[in-house]
Amino acid sequence: MNATSPELRNNISCCGSIDDFKHIVYPVAYLIIFVLGTAGHSLSVCFFFSQWRAQKSFTPVNLIMVNLLASDLMLVCSLPLKISYYLLDSYWPFGDITCRVLSLQFYLNMYSSIYFLVALNVLRYLALVWPYLYLRIQTHYCVGIVCCLIWLLIALAGIPLLFPERGNNGESSARCLELSSENMENLILINNVSFPLGFGVPLVVIIFCSVFVVKSLLRPSPAIGRPRPCRKKACALVIISLGIFLLCFLPYHVVRTIFLSAEKHVKMNEYRGSCHNLCVVRKAAVISHCLCIANSCLDPILFFFVGENFRKFSAKWMRRRKLQQEELQVL
Repeated sequence: MNATSPELRNNISCCGSIDDFKHIVYPVAYLIIFVLGTAGHSLSVCFFFSQWRAQKSFTPVNLIMVNLLASDLMLVCSLPLKISYYLLDSYWPFGDITCRVLSLQFYLNMYSSIYFLVALNVLRYLALVWPYLYLRIQTHYCVGIVCCLIWLLIALAGIPLLFPERGNNGESSARCLELSSENMENLILINNVSFPLGFGVPLVVIIFCSVFVVKSLLRPSPAIGRPRPCRKKACALVIISLGIFLLCFLPYHVVRTIFLSAEKHVKMNEYRGSCHNLCVVRKAAVISHCLCIANSCLDPILFFFVGENFRKFSAKWMRRRKLQQEELQVL
């Protein structure tokens, strides 16, 4: 079908199946992420709360993980609203302000998660390659300041999302989480800035840290017979961090760039691809978006393997739960 035809510019005529596709994929994916994220983060909250109650402080690594946990919880708690929207056939009953906040909150979660992962990798790099500098950082408030700066800078960068351009369509107030043609130029500008700064630079930093961490891990360990615990955690951090970037963040940023470019050309009546290709791009955008949100239920895996004392706490918690179930069965 010719890209310049009116049918191509109309979602219903050209890619009518994309709405049905979204109404199936999004609720199912969001529900799975919500269940897994709630279960994993509930255990994480118990661990960090018990650590704070016992020590009244966090180690630098666990402080970053607490911020990562807060970011994930914001996203996980918003998923029931998004599920309701798609189950209600793209009807948004929660108000315009809530819609704008959710749009900001998604990007706030994604880029704060990216930079908290960068901070974790930098800390592990310093612990293995520059141990004396790492010990100095532990005695100051550097990590807390870094976490505050991450939140502040990403929140300031996302403010334009709170004030998107609105069309004159009377139905716009009842819709949310949809691409607005009136806001296309702003979204492309945001993407052109966020792709290199929000994804490209962090990925380069993580790869740089990972290379030197792996080189340090390949050196003979001073311990005889088994590697030091910090080496195991460093290895886990490298694998999990790169896995999250490659599985969740890389597909989203690549597909988002292609998707926005295609939609811009459709809007300007300059799209040269087929209707089928346009539908493929739009469906790929849906899938990559779900993969990106899935990072919020993968982070507890990072807590388990990298968090200090997290595995011991998890084992004790599981044993306690098992004993309680056995006592109930006896009663």
